[in-house]
Amino acid sequence: MKQLFLILLLYSTGVMSQNTAINTGINTKNPGSRLTVNGSFAGDYKIVSDDVTLDDSDFYIAYNSTSSIPGDRGIIRLPEAISGPGNFKGRIYGIKNISALELMVYSERPGEKIDATGDVDYIVLPPGYYAELISKGTTTGTTWELSMLVPTKLSSKMTRLSNIAIGVPKNSSYQSLFTIGPSSSLDVVIPDSMGSFFVDKQPRALFLNFTVGLALVDSGTPVYPPGSVISYYRCELFINDMPTGIFQVVQENSKGMQFNLSGKYNFVPPPAGGYWHTFYAKISTWNSFGSANNHVLGVLSVLLSVDSITRT
Repeated sequence: MKQLFLILLLYSTGVMSQNTAINTGINTKNPGSRLTVNGSFAGDYKIVSDDVTLDDSDFYIAYNSTSSIPGDRGIIRLPEAISGPGNFKGRIYGIKNISALELMVYSERPGEKIDATGDVDYIVLPPGYYAELISKGTTTGTTWELSMLVPTKLSSKMTRLSNIAIGVPKNSSYQSLFTIGPSSSLDVVIPDSMGSFFVDKQPRALFLNFTVGLALVDSGTPVYPPGSVISYYRCELFINDMPTGIFQVVQENSKGMQFNLSGKYNFVPPPAGGYWHTFYAKISTWNSFGSANNHVLGVLSVLLSVDSITRT
């Protein structure tokens, strides 16, 4: 009576319901499928360290043998197919190999096969791989289907595509002079910051790192008077004449300024053209507060690197 009362209570509150199509819903009053769950779903999670035969109590299995015997393999056996009301057509098993061994998966009954790349007697999961299998409901021949076999261990590999390292020798004169100010163009390429890198046509993530030291050679105003307003400048990295969105705004001082830029850029190569791509840094006046002064700047140092980040 208590079980009947609980079921009636679930139906009356809408936590469990059925419609005229005999669809069952959990936490929904209008199930659109044979079973509709409005919320999370949980299956059994199990870690095994020895050979095992799966049954109706299993759902997700992580294999974690600690064996160090050379050539040893783990074994997981799928339950043998049966006919009649107990047939488990559609049953799904998720298996992950988290050990250092290879893991063999096959049916407990000899002769039953797995539909993988053709019908096979067994599949092998290397360390770090995950497999998902589903029962086909057949009782002889190919009784299981491999729906997924994928690696789960991802690592990042960083490759240096280009690198610029330029510095003025100690006590030497400024080099690579350029002018920036209200009368100049909107932005100016910083000398010695131009370079190129080679990649194929595949999109990839790039990590850009840029540092430049600029000396103020001539400000147009030899001495900053008390109460004067100092201008701000903006520096941004460009690839193939396109802004990367990696920028910094700094305020000048009586000696010069320094920019430190770094960030990740999702690079999509253009559909046409070669595999070589250009990059550089541009500087522009951000806020001069009405000052008409043009500044002559000299490059003291440039460090610029482009790295490719790929998943392996």
